[in-house]
Amino acid sequence: MNEMKIRTILLDLLRSSDVSFTSALRECSGEDWEQLVRETNTHGITPLFYKSVQTSGISVPEEARKKMHAAYLRAAEQNIRRYHCLGKVFAVCDGAGIPVIPLKGMYLAQHVYQDIALREMSDVDVLVRKKDLDAFESILAASGFMPMQQNKIPFLERGHHLRYVIDESGLLVEVHWDLMDPGDDVQIDIEALWERSKPLGYPGGCIRALSPEDLLLHLCVHLANHTFCLGLRGLYDLAMTVHVFMNVMDWNKLYDIAVTWNAVRALYVNLQLIAGLLDVQVSKEYLERVKPRDFEEQYMEISRELVFASYEPNNPVFSIMSEEDGGQKAGFMLKALFPSPRTIALKYPSVKNRFQVLLSYPLYYKDRMKKYWDVAWRLFLGSRQTVAEKEQHRKIKEVKKWLLSG
Repeated sequence: MNEMKIRTILLDLLRSSDVSFTSALRECSGEDWEQLVRETNTHGITPLFYKSVQTSGISVPEEARKKMHAAYLRAAEQNIRRYHCLGKVFAVCDGAGIPVIPLKGMYLAQHVYQDIALREMSDVDVLVRKKDLDAFESILAASGFMPMQQNKIPFLERGHHLRYVIDESGLLVEVHWDLMDPGDDVQIDIEALWERSKPLGYPGGCIRALSPEDLLLHLCVHLANHTFCLGLRGLYDLAMTVHVFMNVMDWNKLYDIAVTWNAVRALYVNLQLIAGLLDVQVSKEYLERVKPRDFEEQYMEISRELVFASYEPNNPVFSIMSEEDGGQKAGFMLKALFPSPRTIALKYPSVKNRFQVLLSYPLYYKDRMKKYWDVAWRLFLGSRQTVAEKEQHRKIKEVKKWLLSG
């Protein structure tokens, strides 16, 4: 099966185009089914695919059916554990008067997808106020969570979240106090976001949900920040959010918030993507209103292709080699070769003090060599594939810079 046919089937799945979806699947061979399962795994939508196939009544090769069923059960089991574990944490927070907002998958699976088995998650993200971080950490510790960072200072100064893990299940929780780093062009008015949030039904009213406008815009910024490497699942999150909240979404307020966040470009491109790829009904008048003045069609073309591409968005070799400005290139090389102690502390959260940071430098160089030496060598030899990857990285960098700067 060629790439375009696979893409069409996956898009029909997410558009709920039942007739064309089932018609295409009936023509699939056993090998085609294997390709489809691999692609749905890549895009994080295998549980969705499995449920749609089951509902359709189509005959599925046994091996493909087993793989899809296993992915569905795995997502269901993992998410049941996540909700059970975090539900206890939320109950304590609610009783203690500590506001918490579940973010992304944790909220979407239950309140947007309305079936926690359908939305895969690699971790759980929550938002708390910065002043409540210590209290929230104590509640996590009482539930068996351990901090992944021994020294919080570099993260508090330069980041926007801390990470905690519980050993018995490997459940990872990212605790955010902001949604972007301090130096990013997109800057979010967190207090206004909290004021617009709504209670989620806990007795104390402390477990809250983002407003529909903040939820949609946060997802847009998140996808832009990851240059769409989350694949079709990220776009489907947006499509489902629009579908569920279409009648209560204040589209004028959404645009005003995007202006405040400096995120109009991310909003526009993502709305165009879900309208064009997933047939989400967004009015042409609204799209024309939010269209940035400096928009170029190439940004949309590259973004569309990145949804289906397989790549590493933060490869330092490509970052250095694709940089045309000599000063910038030298700066990237210096940072890569001589990272600051704070950078090392951020990369290896288990280090506890400056002495351990210094001892971590050899490990840093070893990790860099192991991960990127082959790419650097192939680029030096002029490998066509690697040169093409470098050019792709240059385009990704250009699009990301534009998306997140206005």
